[in-house]
Amino acid sequence: MKFYITISSLFFLSILWILYITLNPKKSESGMVRFLSLEQIHTVSEIERIRLGGLVKTGSINISQLNQLECDFELNQGENSIPVNFYGTRPDLFKDEAEVIVEGNYVNGIFRADQLQTKCASRYEGELKEESLYNNQTI
Repeated sequence: MKFYITISSLFFLSILWILYITLNPKKSESGMVRFLSLEQIHTVSEIERIRLGGLVKTGSINISQLNQLECDFELNQGENSIPVNFYGTRPDLFKDEAEVIVEGNYVNGIFRADQLQTKCASRYEGELKEESLYNNQTI
């Protein structure tokens, strides 16, 4: 009987702890990153992590000669543009006019990104359009 009471108590305390952590996250550890437009970027503080999307401006990619992991480029979104400094491994599809998503902090007019993703849905569209790849049999 003591065994069941102990297990039930631990289970109950675990549920309470999970609820507390979920409902009361610290601002810096919330795990939620806002996806903003370039028009909204001036509304964030330097410590807030945000995510931006847009196109890499043609001719703006500048890879550091001292450290190949450091890269500067311009991110365009409509009429708006912002300088981005990225440190890390660049995706293979990163190039001029690539659609990218960056995550990091906006500090002193420069977006300091530590994550960079490229988007390329058209690369896989051909495979999806072929009907022979789908199993259309009904059971």
